[in-house]
Amino acid sequence: MGEALEKIGGSVINLVLGALLVWVGQTTFRHAGVLATVDEKFASIDDEFVAAEKRHESLRKWLENVVTEMKDNNRSQFTAKEGDKLVAQIRQVESAALELERQFAQRLQDLELRLVALQATGQNSQQVAALQAEVAQLRGAIMHVSAAPEAIQYQPTAAVSQQPVYLPPVSTRR
Repeated sequence: MGEALEKIGGSVINLVLGALLVWVGQTTFRHAGVLATVDEKFASIDDEFVAAEKRHESLRKWLENVVTEMKDNNRSQFTAKEGDKLVAQIRQVESAALELERQFAQRLQDLELRLVALQATGQNSQQVAALQAEVAQLRGAIMHVSAAPEAIQYQPTAAVSQQPVYLPPVSTRR
């Protein structure tokens, strides 16, 4: 009986070990299938990254070509010769502005001389006072322009003509 029991015990152990091997094999096979699907998913994600990288690279090249083309167009439209012409025109405008300023100052000086001549002859004191106000205003404008040429502000002519004229007192003799 000991022998029969040993045979049965050995058979049961073999049976349990066989079942265990089958169960481990099935589990491994299932896990291998799951792992294979995970590997496939990783492979498809890698393929999508590669495709996105290719699209990005093609867009980068396209953008680089567009920028290069724009630079070439700008270079062809504005050459150094045209730049020199522009500099010459700017210098010409600056010299014209200086000439106009000089002429304005000369005319203002002539106006002051006429004012002095009118004052000396004693003619029409209202006209003399108006000319004095205009000369003072023009002098102020010249000083303002020469101090800040970028902030030139012109006073409307209606405001100049509406300024009050201050006459000297009547009792004063010249």
